[in-house]
Formats: sequence, structure tokens, C-alpha cells
Amino acid sequence: MESTDAQLVERLAAGDLSALGPIHRRYGTPIASFLMRVEPTITAQDAEDLSQEVFLTFVDTVGRYEEQGQLKSWLFGIAVGKARNWRRKRVLRWLTGKRHGADAAGVSLHQPATDERVAARQRLHRALAQLPGSQREVVTLHLIEGLSAKETAEVLGISENAVSIRVHRARKALEGV
Repeated sequence: MESTDAQLVERLAAGDLSALGPIHRRYGTPIASFLMRVEPTITAQDAEDLSQEVFLTFVDTVGRYEEQGQLKSWLFGIAVGKARNWRRKRVLRWLTGKRHGADAAGVSLHQPATDERVAARQRLHRALAQLPGSQREVVTLHLIEGLSAKETAEVLGISENAVSIRVHRARKALEGV
């Protein structure tokens, strides 16, 4: 029988690091895909690295997590912070010669890469790249990753009304794209 999120977190909080593996298997791929969508300059390898940082940060902060059946939201919240840090450091990486180009923010990690899926994901990434970071975060969490408006608001530390407003503005911005 597979352990629940609550059971795994309880084990992790008690110092059992082997509980991190099942949590990572459950949420690692969605987190890495989210990172590539929310920050278009992140490569697949960088997304994997940042995803690992999300889980390491979770281990360090597991004592602050209060089980309410919202582990996914908590992890996405950590990922938002990692993506924001990435965004802030982008200029420094560019100045030091790190290249990002057509292969950045490649294909989602959820599905095999057929030509049709690759083309659809590239269109999605181009559309998301046109949005300001705050709208891109909301659209990615709420519309793409499927978090509720309440969960999205909690992850981003904003009101549910702000989620709705940002989604509305993003849809207006993307009309005709």
C-alpha cells in the first residue's frame, strides 16, 4: 500500500530521509515542468536542478509545514520562490556568459516528445513568455497545473480575487496569440 502525503511528511519530519523519494517521485516532474513554464529561460536541466532545490528546501523547512492535505501547493510555493530567484539572477548569468536560446524551456517532462506535442508546448511557452511574471505564475499554477484559485492564492501569497484578476488580464493579453 502506498503511503499518503501526510504519512510521508510525518516520516520526513521525524528524520526519515527515505520518505523524500516517494514525495519526489510524486511531485518532481510536475515541479520541473512548472519551473520551465513559469520561467521560459530555464532549460530542462536547470529545471531538474531547481526542482531538486525545491525538495531540499522542503526538507529544511518540513518543521514549518502543517499537514492540511496541501503538500502539492506547499511545494509549488517553494518552486515559485526558486523561479523568482532565477529570474532575478538571470542578468548576472547572462553577463557571465551562460547561454539560453531556442533549446531553453524545452519540452514538458510529463509526456513523450512527439512532434505535435513539441509544437504545442513551444506555442504555449511562447505565449507564456509574453506575460509578466506575476500573470505567468498564476496562469501556470491555476490553468496549467490545475491548482484551485484558493490553492494558487495560498502558493503566491495573494487573494483569490487577485488570482481571478491576473487570469483575466492574462487572457486579455493573450487574445489573438
